[in-house]
Amino acid sequence: MNYKHAYHAGNFADVVKHILLVQLLNQLGQKNKPFYVLDAYGGRGLYSLASDEAKKTGEAKGGVEALLDANLDGAPAAVQEYLSELKVAKKTYDKHVYPGSPWWIAHHIEKNPDSGVRAEAFEAKANEFDALNYQLHKLPIGIQHRDAFEGITAVIPPKERRGLILLDPPFEQEHKDFSRLVDLLVASYKKWPQGVYALWFPIKNIEAVELFYKKMKRTEIRRQLVCELNIYPTDVAVGLNGTGMLIINPPWQFDNQARDILRFLQPILKAADAPNLSPDSATNVRWLVGE
Repeated sequence: MNYKHAYHAGNFADVVKHILLVQLLNQLGQKNKPFYVLDAYGGRGLYSLASDEAKKTGEAKGGVEALLDANLDGAPAAVQEYLSELKVAKKTYDKHVYPGSPWWIAHHIEKNPDSGVRAEAFEAKANEFDALNYQLHKLPIGIQHRDAFEGITAVIPPKERRGLILLDPPFEQEHKDFSRLVDLLVASYKKWPQGVYALWFPIKNIEAVELFYKKMKRTEIRRQLVCELNIYPTDVAVGLNGTGMLIINPPWQFDNQARDILRFLQPILKAADAPNLSPDSATNVRWLVGE
């Protein structure tokens, strides 16, 4: 399968991923010490929700557009910040824009210019790299035409010693990709055990996800947190049942913050044609491996 994120930009999985990214960046910045951030799959940086691809799927309607129309009473701080910064992006570019992960990282640095945060983004596909480099070249993030599997272990440990590696691969071949990513995380952790690693993954083949969890449990990596949000039950055959993120070495209390975020988002992002799922059954934040 040839994955193209333009079809899926701003969907419920993007919303969850980017709000959790905002939370991670904010908590890493609380120590007031420099840190490094790498987006290992940068994509094209900015997407248009008015594009033919986005309009063909209409996935943003159940994602960012649903959140923009929602009642925000009691919204966690990261949700409010996400929406505030989205307004900045729309004002800077146009009302149809949806920013990808490199923009959220670069904008965090723009807001905190004295933080000493250094950021990079990799993109292996030539056309996506060209778009990423063109659209974000003025922002404080280095852009490299580089493959994540080669590049991550080459740039760690960073000189800052602290930091975050974000991985949100396209998962074109699910079983194979999960296995390769386990190997990559193990190799990266051996080189930089202090780093925070956040791996986004789709929940559509529950057998593949459960096998991934089993393989991660068998590694020697401690402090593995899983965050899941499902908009369909996992036994219903749809294109995408839910979204997940595995976080190694999350900041202190991140699990509680993530739980509040997902429980707030779930009733807003739930699929209209799905069976009614309670926040407790549709969201799951748990330690896959503890201390």
